[in-house]
Amino acid sequence: MRPAFLRYTVLRPWLWRWHRRAGLFSAFVLIVLTITGVMLNHTSDIGLNKQFVGQSWLLKFYGIPEPELVSFSLPTTTITGDDKGYLYRASEPLQACRGALVGVAVDGAGFIAACEQELLFFDANGSLVEKVSAVFGLPTPLEHLDRCGEQICLQTPKRLFELDVEKLSFAPLVGVKPQWSEPVTLAKPVRQAIVNRSRGQGLNWEQVLLDLHSGRLFGAPGVWVVDIAAVLLFFLAVSGFVLWYQHLSVKRARY
Repeated sequence: MRPAFLRYTVLRPWLWRWHRRAGLFSAFVLIVLTITGVMLNHTSDIGLNKQFVGQSWLLKFYGIPEPELVSFSLPTTTITGDDKGYLYRASEPLQACRGALVGVAVDGAGFIAACEQELLFFDANGSLVEKVSAVFGLPTPLEHLDRCGEQICLQTPKRLFELDVEKLSFAPLVGVKPQWSEPVTLAKPVRQAIVNRSRGQGLNWEQVLLDLHSGRLFGAPGVWVVDIAAVLLFFLAVSGFVLWYQHLSVKRARY
């Protein structure tokens, strides 16, 4: 005697109806889970953990605020620092720097960028040549960097210094009143590109896919949708087995 739930005429119409409905409901979630799961399995191969989000709508969706930027002008470009300690040449990432950007100055074919706790020396291509901090005698915190005539000046809260680029030494300056360069306003496209890059530094595509895969991208409702889809997949497996078994039983009875 077969159990009642396996009898052909008891649950078959109900199972067929809900088997189809469950399949339709869970199909989209299953597709998303499959695609994101495959991509996450190969995250190192495709570099998802190193690709940062630059889409402003997605960054806004995550609630990541716009960074505070300060920019200084060089003869052919601008150098910008954000509030996370990153520098940008025009809109391209340049280098991390300790503290807020306080000034820039031309140095031969290259340039110098000054942050509150660090001096960075770059060549004409924007490649880092040298980095100087308090460990190497840099007076800190820096408030300004600029040219005072033929020399490069550094300002701390208490004193003005002259920078000897060749020796990387710092000598106090007296009787000099430098005119510090003021921060400049960036062109809209350049500013937006930096904002998107800066906001995305803390959010890579691997994290986005993980959140999408788990449903957390949409908060608690998204997690519930994934949980319900998982339960429905279990139901599909069970109902599919029951329907197959009932069909097999009828087929055997006929022969």
